[in-house]
Amino acid sequence: MQKLSLLIPRGICLGTSGYIGKLPNTEIGWEISNIFNIGFDLGFFNSRLSATFDWYNKHTKDILLDVPVSSVIGIPVSVQNAGKMKKWGWELLVGWKDQVNKFSYSATFSLSDQRNEIIDLKGTGPFKGDRTITQEGYALNTLYAYVADGFYTSEEEIASSPKFEGYASQLKVGDIKYKDVNGDGEITTADRTMIGNPTPDVTYGFTLGLGYKNWELAVDMMGQGGNQIYRTWDNYNWSQFNFMEQRMDRWHGPGTSNTQPLLNTKHTINNMNSEYYIEDGSFFRIRNVQLAYNFDKTLISRIGMQALKLYVNIQNLCTITGYKGYDPEIGALNYNVLLRGVDDARYPSQRIYTFGLNFNF
Repeated sequence: MQKLSLLIPRGICLGTSGYIGKLPNTEIGWEISNIFNIGFDLGFFNSRLSATFDWYNKHTKDILLDVPVSSVIGIPVSVQNAGKMKKWGWELLVGWKDQVNKFSYSATFSLSDQRNEIIDLKGTGPFKGDRTITQEGYALNTLYAYVADGFYTSEEEIASSPKFEGYASQLKVGDIKYKDVNGDGEITTADRTMIGNPTPDVTYGFTLGLGYKNWELAVDMMGQGGNQIYRTWDNYNWSQFNFMEQRMDRWHGPGTSNTQPLLNTKHTINNMNSEYYIEDGSFFRIRNVQLAYNFDKTLISRIGMQALKLYVNIQNLCTITGYKGYDPEIGALNYNVLLRGVDDARYPSQRIYTFGLNFNF
């Protein structure tokens, strides 16, 4: 009996269905970053006042991309070192600390601004998701959807407006009207556009420390501004979800509302990914507060201790924001950087109360 042999070139992978997937890239390497930064550190009044400033410009090349390149035998090659991106920004830190008799205090303020831009995707982009886009000339993960252009106020307006592909028969007075961005007389997926940036224009922080005799108080605060959040958790039609309070001001007749569409779950046109679901993500948060008492060393030394501290701590004490979701501090959804700024009702930051003792023998 003759044997049948299958010769597979080294490095070629077979898929589960038995066909060759992609050739390996033996030239693949690390991405390369060139950073230029300038800064200064200053101190005044015997270092009671300090200031630090840093400005940077970072260019990164050879970012891994799945470039559509085929080999001489017609099999696609795997990822390439191809993408280019730049980041730039600045950070300022100012602090003051002093002591007057048995009273000590310190305060630190930080302010920063960071930006980014996609330079080159080597023909692989733009990367479009349901709500985000990564495109050359724009910031990473720019929010991307239809532009909400008010509401239909009459049947005549519906008849004279650009027709929404697949929804023309559903349109009613009170539905969201979307903008014909490309001017072709129809509302299609080609009319989606950049409608927000999840990256804050400014991030800031403030820490305060107070001490009197054996008592210590430490407060940590932070915030950000100029970013947008895309909320997805209120566009569901299922009965187990409550509507937001703002829907009380829904359109239900001429002159009733110019901010909320009609309340009808059958009108799925109002659930389209659009500017209607974009909100300002600015917030201020008291992130941590701790009050502590340090026992006198002469007292605790009698029981063999060098230090004993009793403290109470509160995390996420208070958040001031206009955002209607659970938590405005939105990172990347499911650790996917391309979904940064998308809020799918993830679990909010918890307020945590802690009591404890720290001691050293």
